[in-house]
Amino acid sequence: MRRLKTVKQPAIITLAVIALSSTLVPAHAQEQKPKIVHDAEYYILDTQHGEAWAAEDKALDAKLAELKKKFGTPPNIIHVMWDDTAVGEVGIPAIQKVRGFETPNINQFAAEGINFMRMYTEPACTPSRAAVITGRLAVRSGMHTVSFPVEHSGIDKDEVTMAEVLGKAGYATAFYGKWHLGDTKPSYPTEQGFDDALWTPYNQVPSMWIPQAELMNIIVGMYPDFYPKDPYELDKTWQPRGFVWTLEATKGGPIREWGPPPDIANYYKIDAESLKRTLAFAHQSTTAKKPFYVAWWPVATAFFPNPAERQKSSVNKALPAESLTRLDKLIKQLMDGLKEQGIDENTLVVLMADNGPFTHHGPDGMIETLYRGGKGDYWEGGVRVPAMARWPGVIKPGQTVGDIISQTDLFMKWTRFPWTRICGESGVQGG
Repeated sequence: MRRLKTVKQPAIITLAVIALSSTLVPAHAQEQKPKIVHDAEYYILDTQHGEAWAAEDKALDAKLAELKKKFGTPPNIIHVMWDDTAVGEVGIPAIQKVRGFETPNINQFAAEGINFMRMYTEPACTPSRAAVITGRLAVRSGMHTVSFPVEHSGIDKDEVTMAEVLGKAGYATAFYGKWHLGDTKPSYPTEQGFDDALWTPYNQVPSMWIPQAELMNIIVGMYPDFYPKDPYELDKTWQPRGFVWTLEATKGGPIREWGPPPDIANYYKIDAESLKRTLAFAHQSTTAKKPFYVAWWPVATAFFPNPAERQKSSVNKALPAESLTRLDKLIKQLMDGLKEQGIDENTLVVLMADNGPFTHHGPDGMIETLYRGGKGDYWEGGVRVPAMARWPGVIKPGQTVGDIISQTDLFMKWTRFPWTRICGESGVQGG
């Protein structure tokens, strides 16, 4: 595994490194570690920076030990990921002045931590989410195309997920928000290692499966009762009579529908409910003296207006800008909630988009911003996304870095890879 060349001091550790301490690996396995053969550049970099890396590791280990002594558990992890956002759309106030909208809370989050300028993902929703949750390129899990409702398929049951690995390391795990990794039971989050989940099996397309859209011919055939009797129709059994937006379950428990359609107001309540459950799960886990991992992946928007919103929140006025300003308020509630619970110092929070903007046939307002290309492209604009991390006392604030990282770096298993750092320009605060 290649170490980053522009290394000074660590700013953020990959998620699995944080979670998978040596206690996860049996003693005999620690004594007989398999030899890993790296590429030539690794050995060159190791010769150049090995001593500095060892010193950084020692400082970081000391900081982690200090936090564990103070809080009684390893650090918590919250991973927030949303859709279709170009680099520069959030975290950089100057660009937002040009774009005509503001996300002050996300911008503050970036200023209080580290703002990554070169985070790479897969070029679309399903592949990106599969890559994050498995730590593998999406083509390896067979989830390399955008899953579209209705699917009758999903991620395989035997995939090893982030939740399964962290669960074995003693973490409580939860998923809330947009799953988009299948609509079959084996693919559900609670079948993939999560202890608790509220999720949408599909993308945001079902937000248009409502009576208003049928009356406007945006969709056709979802509500057969809207149409007069057709004397030439021989079979009505193919026509749908219902569908699901959101499911909820606990591991091993029954699966229930939540916020049933076709009320569009229920769709817009998904993110608020997901945030509420994120904070409740954090409190529950902390009370039980367990570290927690929450993947909170907001649906962020719908393709039909929210009846509760009577005016636009930005001068940009387009759907992407409106969804980001809506998300910005939720991020403030998340961070305020962690502070109120007294656990923000022991919680690594990562914010990022899943891929670039939906510039091809997407809603108005999806633009490239800085780089050529968009969703579905392998140009920079399609796979280079905004990403930032905050961890008070560990990640020194005010960092903007250009190190190349991938979303799969969030899943580096201790038993397969050596310690891997996503490095910035300054250091472990106080370390």
